[in-house]
Amino acid sequence: MSDLKLPSIDESEVAEAVTLADALDEMRAVFRDLANGGARNFPVVRENVGAAVFGVKSGVYARRGLLGLKAGGYFPENAARNETRHQSSILLFDTSSGRPWALVAGNLITKLRTAAAAALSIDLLARQDAAVLAVIGAGAQAKTHVLAALAVRKFEHVLLWNRTPEAARRLADELAEQGVATSVAAGAEDAVRQADVLVTLTTATAPVVLDAWVRAGTHLACMGADTKGKQEVEAGLVARARVFTDSIEQAATIGECQSGLRERRFDAAHIMGTLGEIIDGRAIGRRDPREITLFDGTGLAIQDLAMAGLAAHRRARG
Repeated sequence: MSDLKLPSIDESEVAEAVTLADALDEMRAVFRDLANGGARNFPVVRENVGAAVFGVKSGVYARRGLLGLKAGGYFPENAARNETRHQSSILLFDTSSGRPWALVAGNLITKLRTAAAAALSIDLLARQDAAVLAVIGAGAQAKTHVLAALAVRKFEHVLLWNRTPEAARRLADELAEQGVATSVAAGAEDAVRQADVLVTLTTATAPVVLDAWVRAGTHLACMGADTKGKQEVEAGLVARARVFTDSIEQAATIGECQSGLRERRFDAAHIMGTLGEIIDGRAIGRRDPREITLFDGTGLAIQDLAMAGLAAHRRARG
């Protein structure tokens, strides 16, 4: 191993190499390739480490010659040190020899690919006349999710709610500076009742969105549940929605669907398919303007590998 020279790409270099527009393009290709067998995710490892949650997501993107993993998680105590609570790194391997060839910082990539997946679900499943976007949660991922959503729909207004109102107000000010019509809702219920599209971005383990608040025709992108025990919306809401996901297996075990399955509100057949299957024409998305649609976004290794591979190749080309 003494001859191993592993290029390392830090967060600033990732930011120079890839953009949100890249992520929007990449996620459409990723989900399509997953649906037609060009990529495969391996089982996820998620464990508690003190107050933190540490995980490893891995897979192989055969169509692009990518093999690798992302390791990292949520470290809440970082806030006291003025560091981001989400920390991750992506390691890429040669598919034929198994030798590692790049170590890529994963924080920005995670933010971009998660927001792009939510936006793809909006593009595929939200009503064309959707005018109000509501976001529950104003953490590190929220701004990117708003900008990604605005890239696929011309929302008239953005509503924010966060359990810490100051965070929502700061985000509203940042978005307003970029010309986005934004306001802070009086409460979660207020935001949800006005939403045509709702994005949830919390670490909740009990519902912050109730079934009774959601109007007919709403699309939800539930992006917070990625670990056993997490839950952002009531299981009854998932039960009455037309549900799609990034991975049916992950949705059932670590995603928003886990609670409803555990409570026997529905079975696995209630999950209609993946975004890739909609793109491929093998699944039907929204059928009716009054239908509630829901995307259970759990986060996939293949999303990370695609973005990391793009960043690494661009950096190698200078």
